[in-house]
Amino acid sequence: MTELISWEIASKVANAVSGYFPDPPKSEMSGLESDLNAVFPDAQAQVAKATGLVVPGNASPLVMSRPEWVEANLSSFRQTLTPLLENLSKKSNKWPLTGVSAAIAGAQLGTILGWMSSKVLGQFDVILADANSDLDVDQVYFVGPNIISVEMKYGFDQKQFRHWISLHELTHRAQFNGVSWMRDYFKGLVEESISFANPDPAALMAGLKRVFEQIREGRNPLDDNGPIGIFATSEQLVSLNKITGLMSLLEGHGDIVMNRAGADDIVESNRFAAVLSQRRSSQRGISKLMSQLLGMDAKMRQYQEGEVFVERVEQAGGMELFNKVWENPENLPSAEEIRNPEKWIDRMTVSNNR
Repeated sequence: MTELISWEIASKVANAVSGYFPDPPKSEMSGLESDLNAVFPDAQAQVAKATGLVVPGNASPLVMSRPEWVEANLSSFRQTLTPLLENLSKKSNKWPLTGVSAAIAGAQLGTILGWMSSKVLGQFDVILADANSDLDVDQVYFVGPNIISVEMKYGFDQKQFRHWISLHELTHRAQFNGVSWMRDYFKGLVEESISFANPDPAALMAGLKRVFEQIREGRNPLDDNGPIGIFATSEQLVSLNKITGLMSLLEGHGDIVMNRAGADDIVESNRFAAVLSQRRSSQRGISKLMSQLLGMDAKMRQYQEGEVFVERVEQAGGMELFNKVWENPENLPSAEEIRNPEKWIDRMTVSNNR
């Protein structure tokens, strides 16, 4: 079978790129894992109290280096994309692909992961855990050098900041492990979105046509789904919009919980939020370009829109109304409803009155 991505080259490039970013002193790294282990029991209890989502068992933190994060995510990509790559490989005779193109694809993927390895602070990823048999499915991953670098750059109180980011990732754990159907539903959406992949040049031309139309209308073609949305088929866009709505909800909810759950213990939480928000919005040059190309700008909007959605729903009906999102997949807000919470509130009200 034709190899469409050189995973070896992806690994080499990713590690080379990640190595470009300096590591903090080793002495600063030694206390990170112990601090996270110490705060996790309290943080789990605070998340359960703030969300009402109770997860059996106890999560544990895993502090990773940037290369370790790269290799774990490469493994996840490889397993997730294997069905798609096998399908595309069967068509490779019609659209010839060579070892050169596989090397280019590997280099591109490696560049993306290498750059992201310098930005990610924490990660609770059900696909990553399920794709790596050597990782505990109830572990939360933290990229140690990035956490230390941010703390040192902005003068953050280490114990408070580590507690704060733990709350966000443990909220994602509660969302995926405390809602019985969420893991399978999310993975199903991901599989569905890539199953429609089509290497037909006509599909690529249709995507470019949409880009030009959006630019003429004064819209940024990367706004909604990042670059993947540009060349997505109509079927993929349906799945991507579902993923966008879900991730906006989960990320916005995660941000709200992290600021509420530890409010009594983390007096600097407002400063943390303000500094990191400014850090994201002040990107320039290559960092800004990379954020756009990777869809990270779209993700930042998801955080903001999700927060507004959660707050508006709670204003309308409190936690009782908001918690309806966890009852079944049909109750999840669409991307349109995230941006217009009144539509979701009306839909839930009509459903309750039947």
